[in-house]
Amino acid sequence: MTTLERRSAVPGRRLSDFDDQPQGERAGCRMIDFPRISDPRGALTFVEGRSQVPFDIARVYYLYDVPGGESRGGHAHKELQQLVIAASGSFDVLVDDGHETARFHLNRSYNGLLLPRLTWRELGNFSSGSVCLVLASLPYTEDDYYRDYDEFLAARRVVDHETAPDTPR
Repeated sequence: MTTLERRSAVPGRRLSDFDDQPQGERAGCRMIDFPRISDPRGALTFVEGRSQVPFDIARVYYLYDVPGGESRGGHAHKELQQLVIAASGSFDVLVDDGHETARFHLNRSYNGLLLPRLTWRELGNFSSGSVCLVLASLPYTEDDYYRDYDEFLAARRVVDHETAPDTPR
């Protein structure tokens, strides 16, 4: 495919921008599209808390220089919600809500993956030079982490039981 064939009729968009992205909710997580403003000088995307993101942004951090073959994450949060964005490059996010697992491939800086509380996550398959930008609903506290998968599943069962509709006896 030539450079001309890769171009879209929509200014500022590549044909690959129209590839199917994960739609709907999977394992309790969902993709969010951000506004993209393009002109001949380049593109601009913005993210606003309580607008595109369903929480106030209390902390921002980013992962970079992840060596090939390494993974990040491997935990869940008790209360924290996060929005994960591939600011540069690409990577995979494997999510598990205790009932379903799903894999999201993030590779566009104008898409983000919303991770609700009590979602186990593992990030891997980082491309060279990738940057993972994370917007978090709370400041860091170690007490908010489940780092053991079995403890996460036990907590998830308790929450699911508490929120299950009453069944007639």
